[in-house]
Amino acid sequence: MCNIAGYVGTEPAAPLLLDLIGRQEGLAGGYYTGIATIHEGRIHWAKVVGDTAKLRSDTDAEDLPGTIGLSHSRSKSGGDWRWSHPFVTSDEGVAYIANGSRGYFEDKVDNSGVARRLEAEGCRYTAVADEQIGKYPSLEGGRSVHMSDVMAHAIDVNLQGGNEPEHAIRRAFLDLPAEIVGLFITPSHPDAIFAARYTMPMCVAFDGRGAFVASSPTGFDESPDWWTWVPPFSTATLRGSRLEVSPLDCPEGPLPDDISRARAREAILEALEEEDGKSIGPLLDAAKAHSSRAELIVRYDPVYHVLHEMLSEGIIEQYTRTVEGAFEGLTAPKFHFRLASD
Repeated sequence: MCNIAGYVGTEPAAPLLLDLIGRQEGLAGGYYTGIATIHEGRIHWAKVVGDTAKLRSDTDAEDLPGTIGLSHSRSKSGGDWRWSHPFVTSDEGVAYIANGSRGYFEDKVDNSGVARRLEAEGCRYTAVADEQIGKYPSLEGGRSVHMSDVMAHAIDVNLQGGNEPEHAIRRAFLDLPAEIVGLFITPSHPDAIFAARYTMPMCVAFDGRGAFVASSPTGFDESPDWWTWVPPFSTATLRGSRLEVSPLDCPEGPLPDDISRARAREAILEALEEEDGKSIGPLLDAAKAHSSRAELIVRYDPVYHVLHEMLSEGIIEQYTRTVEGAFEGLTAPKFHFRLASD
């Protein structure tokens, strides 16, 4: 999967975003990384194949101007640097990031048909491969495109059609549902981050510098003034001192998060007792066995919730291992967890 980060406030956004995504990338990213900010009516962006350290060293990411922005670190799922988030639309009206997969909706929505229609209507994707990559949408001529590139343009089309930003992302999520969380910024509303989520985690924090978004509280500075998880099946608008949340209907009814946090804690502790030093993947497998959802792909909420609680309580420890990156010669960080030593 991936990790998300956002900031809107009074300070330069880029350094804060790079710190925020860097503190999370070992959870479910580190292979493709990028950043986008808004300043003086323009989107500024940079992205690489690699981790946050490579983004810092190989681009001017740290110097991007503006006090609002998004950052993202992605899993090892194919493509070149253009397949890193954020995705900036061809008219530079939207910068979009997302985390998740089609999940329950994999065989229920014709994403390829929508991608082809938008391209025929004039949308110009940037994350296009000449061959089919994974289960990403297919385009004419045997090509494929990153789904988040399609979503960015779907949101942009809704904005151009006169929709307010929160309604634009709501409409895109209803038309192209997936088990994801998505966020976008736009120069037409340079004071806010707009988001929607079905089932992938998102949390928000505030301090004297403004508002922050992360996949997990792992990303936040040690003691924010206030923080909260954003509820599943919701849209959100985040400004420097305000969070507004509204319900978001699911096209096929609710997909319940039915794993109790107590069961998730027990499952994770049992897994760590069997073998110390597990990454997120095996812990997800341990927790999802307690769901009644036969179609469940992954369930991050209970695992992220419980890991944060147990880290705060000193029951477990987090450490980093270095693994092979997306391309030869690259590496990526991967967080592992173990029972705390006495």
